[in-house]
Amino acid sequence: MSRPAFTICICPDSRLLRQKLDTLLALHSPGQDGGWRRTVFWGDEGLGASFWQDLTLRTLFALPKALVLRKAESLPAEVFEKQLSPALLACLGQKGQATNTLTWPIICLENEFDRERPKVPAHIQRLPFYRKAEELGLMDVSPPLSGKRISDYIKSEAARLGIKLENREIFVLGESLPPDASLISMEMEKLALSRDAGGKPAKEALAQAGDGQSPNNFEMLRLLQRQGKSLEVWKRILKDRVTGKNQVFAFLALLLREARILRQCLKGPEPTLRDADLRQKKHVAQKLGEARIASLWDIALRADKGIKSGERDVDQAMDLLAADLFNLFK
Repeated sequence: MSRPAFTICICPDSRLLRQKLDTLLALHSPGQDGGWRRTVFWGDEGLGASFWQDLTLRTLFALPKALVLRKAESLPAEVFEKQLSPALLACLGQKGQATNTLTWPIICLENEFDRERPKVPAHIQRLPFYRKAEELGLMDVSPPLSGKRISDYIKSEAARLGIKLENREIFVLGESLPPDASLISMEMEKLALSRDAGGKPAKEALAQAGDGQSPNNFEMLRLLQRQGKSLEVWKRILKDRVTGKNQVFAFLALLLREARILRQCLKGPEPTLRDADLRQKKHVAQKLGEARIASLWDIALRADKGIKSGERDVDQAMDLLAADLFNLFK
């Protein structure tokens, strides 16, 4: 199968992106022993001479090489406009096929999505190479895990690892685990270690799934739910333990998981938790009541929207989040 001259991969989840790259490289195999030699470059480290040499030089005895540029959105706009875009256009033959069959540039854009749509920087979207990629179908877009895609990913990982799960167990895991493919895969691998001869994981392992992926955050939620702490202490706890956008979004996903569990404690079905954790969650749920538990969704969405819209930076969003949580739990 002929391969594209270059490919733009858009995916904010690093594990999903790696899986997509594996699929693409296998689909367009060069037909030589060892397949594509994958060389990875990083946009936030700049592009040295070796990248441009691999991209532009052609030799008779060269081996098939995939040039994977991760986090390409971190490159300066000037590099995109004056160097990368012209070099990629030079790779284009007729109908988007490659002029150099031994070199395959793969440009990875890893910005977060907004309402199921990729947020590609405007200075990249208006460049000729990007418009040509749209026109010729040289783009591969993989949205992050959310909703049904989380359950589908759990099913695929269960099949890969030989784990037998019931639909209810898949639902509970989908509600419990954060929307991060790496963390989900890690938890599924733990379940695989506990499975019996028929592939069923131990009930205790299922109940604990998710608790190991971010112990500091779970402990932080327990700390924040206790009375007697000032707002400044809450702010310090959050800022000490949650830094950077990725960690903030992971914490917000954890906060929504907590909201679902607390609501289940009040309205059912009873969540699958260890006995001690279930007693503690029921106590907090009864103390808060249904209306205040529901407000956790508003609190998380306000922080999420503030960061993604640019209305607030991470520190400002965390200050507001701490204030909202303090008022809720005090």
